[in-house]
Amino acid sequence: MSAGPPILGAERLTLGYGGAAVVHDVTFGVTEGGVGLIGESGSGKTTIARALLGLLTPLGGEVRYGGQNLKYADKRAFRRDVQPVFQAESLDPRMRVGRSIAEGLPRSERSRVPELMEQVGLDPSLARRRPHELSGGQRQRVVIARALAVRPRLLILDEPTSALDVTVQAKILDLLAGLATERLLISHNLAVVARLCRTSHVLFAGRVVESGPTRELLERPAHPYTRALRDAVPKIGGRPPVATGVEARPAETGCPYRLRCPLTVPECAERPPLRDLEGPGGRQVACHRAEDQLSL
Repeated sequence: MSAGPPILGAERLTLGYGGAAVVHDVTFGVTEGGVGLIGESGSGKTTIARALLGLLTPLGGEVRYGGQNLKYADKRAFRRDVQPVFQAESLDPRMRVGRSIAEGLPRSERSRVPELMEQVGLDPSLARRRPHELSGGQRQRVVIARALAVRPRLLILDEPTSALDVTVQAKILDLLAGLATERLLISHNLAVVARLCRTSHVLFAGRVVESGPTRELLERPAHPYTRALRDAVPKIGGRPPVATGVEARPAETGCPYRLRCPLTVPECAERPPLRDLEGPGGRQVACHRAEDQLSL
């Protein structure tokens, strides 16, 4: 994938509902090794996913598929190449597992269902069961098998393990990490993103505030919001996260994070651009005090 344009990406993408923008000027491509979109609830991650799947018309910018505006692309090829992986609750409770997996296959290929079930670690004998007869982890594997059925080039995963317990999460992550298919992961779980994504983009209030290699973002965050997300993860033997009590809503002008930021200065009344931090092609950050953040 690195030899040509990304399979899928956003170019100065602005999205909203009822004409009101909730995602602003977002640009990225799904590159080799997996890409993560990180942020708290309401940051715009799922809205971006809906646009990338062609379910939401942009207010500005465009979704690009294979270097072409998705609006003019071959929709049949797009639906084959790009598949969503939803949470297990998306399965039709009335439909048997085997039929659910085979739903998107032509009749001549429905014999592949046992193979697909084995690929995701399911016993093919479960094909006659309905979703309520399976565990949460088994249902999530069915969802993944459904997506893999059409041999996609890219999976879009929106919080694929959020409803699962820790041991089942680990098994699902091992499964996803072992697939040859590329992936775009939407999550607030930093550990999951670190496991599956080589690069990541951190979103706050619908704007990318930091981008770069996932490991660098988490080990040396350059934006105070990225650091806050990382520090909010409980650690065994560590102190619990401290509630700051500061204003939680985004600022309407200037830096959107400044009402919550411990490093705010008068300059933050102007919105910082997303800029190269350590040379072109590396990390990017939208913060006036990124260099001070790195020195903490």
